[in-house]
Amino acid sequence: MIDMRPSRPDEAEEQKRLWKQAFGDDPRYIDWFYQCCWHPENMLLLLEDGKLASMLALLPHGLTLPNGAEATAYYVYALATDAAVRSKGYGRQLLHYVDDHLRALGADCVTVVPAEPSLFKFFGTVGFAPGFSTRKVELLRDESKEPQPGDQVFPATPEEYNAIRNRLLAGTPAVTYDTELVRYQEGMCRLSGGGLYRILAGGVEGCAAVEYADEDSVLFKELLLPRQNIPQALAVFAQIMPGRRCHVRTPACWEGLPGSYLQPFGMLKWYNPDKAALWQEGTKGYMGLGFD
Repeated sequence: MIDMRPSRPDEAEEQKRLWKQAFGDDPRYIDWFYQCCWHPENMLLLLEDGKLASMLALLPHGLTLPNGAEATAYYVYALATDAAVRSKGYGRQLLHYVDDHLRALGADCVTVVPAEPSLFKFFGTVGFAPGFSTRKVELLRDESKEPQPGDQVFPATPEEYNAIRNRLLAGTPAVTYDTELVRYQEGMCRLSGGGLYRILAGGVEGCAAVEYADEDSVLFKELLLPRQNIPQALAVFAQIMPGRRCHVRTPACWEGLPGSYLQPFGMLKWYNPDKAALWQEGTKGYMGLGFD
């Protein structure tokens, strides 16, 4: 028998085991999610004969539309299915259950970040459409400029980071996060030796969420700063987070960064037709952190 429902408070350990099996993540990352932002009512489960077979988390967030209006949204995160039952379509069933669940809550839309390019097609079969892109640039550290006097980076609290982020993204179709989810990103960055930062470059304030992808590569999960100031910021980061190369993600609409290219990032599905009409076709929204 198949049963789909929200989690109960005493079911976290079973879910952690499935997460580890499905993604192979460091237990520290898994524990940090459950410590920081796990809410049983936002963890949806599919059980086969009473045993956990598939699950996903729903992370609430906001979405600023092109005209400045706001939409309520949930992000489908950590969709995992037990390897023993992956041929049964349980992930697809759970995603259909998400639709009923979120419509009942009155959500305007749902978002997802496919873990690999092939999954864009899969999510398209259950009603998701491309909605978010990122502008990416990859640089070797020996291409970095020398830091300029007065250019600095400082650790930022989640509250400080979010205030800078929201100010810089004003007027941009973008996902907005509450402090809890920014704190989740902070913890993920710290586990690899990075963190959240406030930037001063050329007298301009910005922010960055930075972590090590591996011992030689620094990943800027998000770097928000006018494009002309980005090389100055990277020069300062090269001193505090050394590595042979760096990967930088910025909003798709921030054009003009030499060597940058657009990359599909996230998808969305609308439940509110009025809000959907405001999100015009072809809009390249910005999701940013993604917790990928």
